[in-house]
Amino acid sequence: MNASCIRLPHREGLCPIPEPDAREMDEARHASSIPTTVLRDTREQRPWTFDGWGVETQDVTLSTGDYAVPADCTHDPESDTYYPRFAVERKSGHDFLTALTWERGRFTSELQRATEWSQPIAVVVETSWQTLLRNRGCMAWRDIHPNQIVGTLSAWTDHYNVAFHFAESRRQAELCAYLLLVRCSLLRRREQI
Repeated sequence: MNASCIRLPHREGLCPIPEPDAREMDEARHASSIPTTVLRDTREQRPWTFDGWGVETQDVTLSTGDYAVPADCTHDPESDTYYPRFAVERKSGHDFLTALTWERGRFTSELQRATEWSQPIAVVVETSWQTLLRNRGCMAWRDIHPNQIVGTLSAWTDHYNVAFHFAESRRQAELCAYLLLVRCSLLRRREQI
């Protein structure tokens, strides 16, 4: 450890915590189950980059979802396709509403492929729940009532192995997706212990 410290408030005053150097952080990361690589589907049109989070992205073909961790996938070299056991599906607000309406069949096929996973497929929407319910943003020009969204999501979460996550911004959605990938990796590691 180097000599510098991070000081955090503590009940009895300040509690010094040694700040690890870059080499130690790198060793700790590789020894843990925090992903250092995120697989990103090649068909992703507005991809997240996870800049600043110490991970690299690798563009591949995923059978389901838009983002996954290599340790949670099997790879078919013949088709060069990765088959995840957990994935994150990115949706802009507009994409999300399209999945509920015009492309409903295609989207439910994606959800169906995650039925047997131990963790639900995570759909991360780059629009807040409040925006959708208040008919603002992407909802302003769509002919869909908020009650239809609530009813559809309720039915889908009952019928499919899916969890929906709504974020205030694209960057918050990206962070949410990364944290979901980390969480799944940690759960997988805990199951192996």
